[in-house]
Amino acid sequence: MNPKMLLAAAFAQRQRCLQSPTLAKRAVNCSTRAMATSLDENEIKSSGEANEHRFFEMEQRNWEQGFEAYDEGFGPLTCQTIPTLLSDGGFSPANVIESDGRQFKLLDVATGPGFVLTAAIDAAIKLDLPEESYSNLNFTGLDITQNFLQMAKQRINAQLQEQQQQRQHKQEIQFNIDFVEGSAESLPFNDGSFDSIVCNFGILHFFHPDAFLRESYRVLRPGGRLSFSAWAPPMATEGFRIALESIADVGNPNVEGLPDGPNFFDFGDPNQATNALKEIGFVDTKSVELSEMKWTSIQNGSELYDVLLQGTSRTRE
Repeated sequence: MNPKMLLAAAFAQRQRCLQSPTLAKRAVNCSTRAMATSLDENEIKSSGEANEHRFFEMEQRNWEQGFEAYDEGFGPLTCQTIPTLLSDGGFSPANVIESDGRQFKLLDVATGPGFVLTAAIDAAIKLDLPEESYSNLNFTGLDITQNFLQMAKQRINAQLQEQQQQRQHKQEIQFNIDFVEGSAESLPFNDGSFDSIVCNFGILHFFHPDAFLRESYRVLRPGGRLSFSAWAPPMATEGFRIALESIADVGNPNVEGLPDGPNFFDFGDPNQATNALKEIGFVDTKSVELSEMKWTSIQNGSELYDVLLQGTSRTRE
């Protein structure tokens, strides 16, 4: 069994001007509405905040438990998107070399097992720069779970040790690598901190994906780039289509107590993704579909079931 998967990836550049007219307009609209809030709206808001809190707790709790299943089951599939995300997200050899001597800073949001960071480190090492130049590269991985962050650290430490052994007697390469526990919807970084932000299949796990986009805009330097990936709708993603059709035929998708969350396949529509980016204030936006992704680690229906059950957050409830 080798189900194909279709990815929708979106890329955008932060405006070089420091103020987005769209953001300013939205802020005024929000302020006006707040003055007219009624008691009923307050009750709705309280209920919504409680659901949001439950959703975040579910995501954090289940990723703390399902990190190994995701690494082994989804890793071979999701890694296939990373070269495109890094290249179109602004992490290319030319951009790194031409960073004018200052640090080039890459942020990997929802870093998970650290696949994006390991790929970025490999790409940087292949540039064969003078040893002192690597200290101008700064990599940061952010996630809401400590288990994922520890896994990413271990993977990168093993990678660097292996690289150093291959370099034999050459001077050890020193990268600046940070790991931060935090929320994508409230990034714990100063304005204009990063040149490139990458989020590989993380946006579909955020309760407020638009908040992540706004935060990305804030912490990017003017001219910096954001890239993220999301699954295309089930009819274009064979692996998910098989599972969802099977549940519709013989199962029950209505899980009691499961908090409401965003549509899992939001942002899989290229138009929706680029429109959301433009609304935030991003420019030079584009979206591509990668249609040749194959789930090579899945050999049969039973393995597909186990990976989807154990290797995602909402299915563990």
